[in-house]
Amino acid sequence: MTIWLSVYANYTESTYLLTSFFIEPEIILRIDPSVEYDREVIEREVSKSMGMVDSYLKKFDKPNVEVRIEVFIKKNVDNSFHGELHANANGRVIVFKREAFMDLHDLIHHAFQHLKEQLAAK
Repeated sequence: MTIWLSVYANYTESTYLLTSFFIEPEIILRIDPSVEYDREVIEREVSKSMGMVDSYLKKFDKPNVEVRIEVFIKKNVDNSFHGELHANANGRVIVFKREAFMDLHDLIHHAFQHLKEQLAAK
């Protein structure tokens, strides 16, 4: 797995290229400074959750097909988490947004579960 880190306007971004695919899906983490101390947990949970959807992404495993998954995480004032997952698989857009999740693991798992269900639907 290759990781790139860069900073964009209050977010630190990590990009992962998972080399098990011909198309190498691009995973971008946009982590708000309010959850920077949870970065390792977020990276680990996203990596684990990719295993949940990798078989569904294989149908996009063709030359010149791009798969991009962006995960946005921030912490709310009440210490709950706000998360978004935006996926673009060869022009097909899937969006998941949730606020007020108290458990970061659950938020990430639910986002990828939603992605899996949407990919399976077609």
